[in-house]
Amino acid sequence: MITNEQAAKMFEKPTIEAVPSDMKRIIIPAYGFAGAKEAKRQEWGADGPFMEDVKGLTFKNPKDNAEQVLKQNDGVLICYDAPGRQEKIEQYLKDNPSTFMTAGKVQQFIDYLAKNVVNEGGKADLWDSDVNFAAGLKDAPAKEDIKPGKVFSGVKKKEAVQAIYVAEGTQFEGAEGHSQTADKGGAYILKDSSGMRMIQKNEFSKAYQITKMPNTNSNSNTANGR
Repeated sequence: MITNEQAAKMFEKPTIEAVPSDMKRIIIPAYGFAGAKEAKRQEWGADGPFMEDVKGLTFKNPKDNAEQVLKQNDGVLICYDAPGRQEKIEQYLKDNPSTFMTAGKVQQFIDYLAKNVVNEGGKADLWDSDVNFAAGLKDAPAKEDIKPGKVFSGVKKKEAVQAIYVAEGTQFEGAEGHSQTADKGGAYILKDSSGMRMIQKNEFSKAYQITKMPNTNSNSNTANGR
């Protein structure tokens, strides 16, 4: 297990540098549901990561078993774009207009997404964020126009990040009680303005472009992240 403290020390040494690629993220505003429960969710402040008390719906991202908390007041669901995904999502919401009324109906939607939309190789990649993150994507709607059920896609701004590769099976502490495990092929621990998290190798290669390797100035192809 790599602890948060150990990871922070690893980032004090030269690491991989990367920027988000032009891969789109699909944003599904999903807040306002009834039946939310008390939970703890990691946030990132001026002094680093901290756990905040929120009300929301807790679920796990099957990709790395990381616990997610969809916040009741401003939560969004995110997955990476791929042909037909947004259309499937919008059709489901059209057929099920009460999806965001209760936590139970949101969970049914999450189950549908995991099985039918974002499932790759038996493991879906779906996570939570909030309206502030969504509004920060390129070409995102105005913050006040990000409403439940109004699905859109956007590209993450080119913020430089640091990354460290870890082998398959490596566990990373992450937020309190929210550990992550490197899947087949390994993963990267990523550090940016939102904190530290683990990103599986295949996703990293799609959603980030490596700009510098330790002790080199060579460019590489793409790499993933939220």
